[in-house]
Amino acid sequence: MRHTVHVLRLLLLCCCAGVFAAAEHRCIFDRISRKAGPPMRAIVRELPGRERGGMQVLTASVPDWAPIRFKVFSEDMNNSSRYCTAAGESRPDLEGGTRVCRRKDVLTAEKKSIILNQVFPKAIKLHMDRLHVQPFMNVLVVPNFTAGTLCGYFEIPSSHHTTGVSGADMLLYAAAAPTRGFTHAWAVACFALDDRRPVVGVMNIGPGTVTESEFSVRVAAHGIAHALGFGRRFFEARNMTQTIPEVRGKENVLVVSSPKTLEKTRAHFNCTSAPGMELEDEGGDLTAWSHWKRRNAKDELMAAINSAGYYTALTMAAFADLGFYRVQWDMAERMPWGSNSGCELLTQKCLTKGVTQYPEMFLPRCKSTFCYAHRIVLPWGTAILSAA
Repeated sequence: MRHTVHVLRLLLLCCCAGVFAAAEHRCIFDRISRKAGPPMRAIVRELPGRERGGMQVLTASVPDWAPIRFKVFSEDMNNSSRYCTAAGESRPDLEGGTRVCRRKDVLTAEKKSIILNQVFPKAIKLHMDRLHVQPFMNVLVVPNFTAGTLCGYFEIPSSHHTTGVSGADMLLYAAAAPTRGFTHAWAVACFALDDRRPVVGVMNIGPGTVTESEFSVRVAAHGIAHALGFGRRFFEARNMTQTIPEVRGKENVLVVSSPKTLEKTRAHFNCTSAPGMELEDEGGDLTAWSHWKRRNAKDELMAAINSAGYYTALTMAAFADLGFYRVQWDMAERMPWGSNSGCELLTQKCLTKGVTQYPEMFLPRCKSTFCYAHRIVLPWGTAILSAA
């Protein structure tokens, strides 16, 4: 009887794989980032003072570091030509193309409310609770986006190009255009300060998949993290990465080896010889190099395919190493995946001759790629989620 129960459980896992896979979010940040190009320099205008020294008096009273402040603007969600109102319509996808709207892509009043009143506030709070910046006390004037660029596809209030915006450290321009495949949302930085800290970003959340769930919140937080600088372009600009040869049979892997990330990686995996936190090398131009390697950090916020989305010390450390942010370490969430696994998880293949050293993490008997109860089911042969 017990054997029958185990067989039924395994069959259930395999048969339901497609159902759960459909709920996953696959980030396309690397493709979006290449389309957007590097962030341009923002225009900064000093707040007017009552006298010549007024600005000095104002900034002197500001705390050195404080929780990052966001302002979200949703002009694209107020223009019905910019989102789906009925199935069969054609609408811009904000990547330079168009999409035919499906019924689920329609931005209803309910979905708009979920995005603006639930998903965004909760996702932003995840970052505000963990990231501090030196408050931006001037007026940010948003330059005109270059025509034909990804950031230029979003609508910006005209006053933001003239009088500007004050009282925020990060401006996000949000849209709800239809998305494709397993992509639920995406975001990217558009403008940065002279020290290269991003201050303007754009984000698209597809109505086809958004819900009131914590999952949608974590997907949005993942996207916002990219707009805040989590990605290869920013890592390499700050000399945070290192190429490590001959890992698990691979010629090279790319890791984030900057001080705090190195420290937190070694602590999480209980591996004092880890060279850093490995970046994803699979997924081609969609996901490679700007996410944590999923085999090592499946449930982390910045894995390329989102599941649990824990905002751990690993991602917080990367933000700290960028130099723009100070992080609140006591807010780090614990991720069971890989915790205290030892160096072998990082250096050895997770499946050798059909046997794994980590049966609590990897199930080697299923013909599809599937995550269930903190475990990855590895397919026979080459997997989308590689065992290497």
